[in-house]
Amino acid sequence: MMKNFASFTLSGKFPAFTVVFGFLLFALIFPLSAILSGAGVVLITLHAGPKNSFSIVLACMIALSLISSIFIGHASLGAAAAAGQLLPSFILAVIFHSTRSLSLSLQAASLLGTVVFIIVSAFFPNSDQFWQQSLSSILAPVLETGGYNAEQSAALISQTAKFMTGLLIASIVLVHSSILLFGYKLKCLVSDNKQFEHDFQQIRLGKVLAILAMAVGGWAVLTQSAYAAQLCGILSILFFLQGMAVIHTACGAMTKGKLWLIIAYMLVIFFPQAILVVILLGIFETFFKIRERVK
Repeated sequence: MMKNFASFTLSGKFPAFTVVFGFLLFALIFPLSAILSGAGVVLITLHAGPKNSFSIVLACMIALSLISSIFIGHASLGAAAAAGQLLPSFILAVIFHSTRSLSLSLQAASLLGTVVFIIVSAFFPNSDQFWQQSLSSILAPVLETGGYNAEQSAALISQTAKFMTGLLIASIVLVHSSILLFGYKLKCLVSDNKQFEHDFQQIRLGKVLAILAMAVGGWAVLTQSAYAAQLCGILSILFFLQGMAVIHTACGAMTKGKLWLIIAYMLVIFFPQAILVVILLGIFETFFKIRERVK
């Protein structure tokens, strides 16, 4: 099914635009559809090159801005929505197309996320106030229904707001890095090769990034700094993918590896605490080369 989807996307410029724009538009109702839209951009970039891919991205931005102008009277909102959904995946795909290295592309994603966070924090130093107002309108009624009084709700929302900018950027980095992997997987399906499995299991983000993440994490713990905590989250979030690569390698060496792999994914999906464990596993593997020991 995925191979047919990828083959149709690559069958011409109009099918490519139809897939990317169609799922982009659908994502306004069902946000997860944006994954297929971004994966389409990655697939086109890796197969046909950045120029062809950018023409599709630009066409989608124009089309969505026209629709936005007609229905809500603001063309810029449509263009911004399309850019926010497609450009991060396009940038990572261009980096991967140039370097042919998943590890370097993911390192670049982590550093780009860090730079964006630093710039946003510098230009919008009071962003937590924006988040506090936004969260209050959404979470306050829910918390009060759950038994929190007004004072407790306000305190919890105020504390959460301090971390929202970093949490959002870390989520964007992880989502678009995962989209890059998905798009590369589609490219390999079309090409009938198993290079993706090999490259995914060889992801290594490097000791420099791991040491930097741990140093910033230590800074956050010692100073109780929300800024440092957010920075640490962005720097370390992609070690989740390296940790999953370790789990894939370990499960591949087991007699019932597929079952254990399913269990691992179920734990990650239903228990958010497992994400932290996988991140720590990825950082730990950087120094102790667990995959080589497993093999």
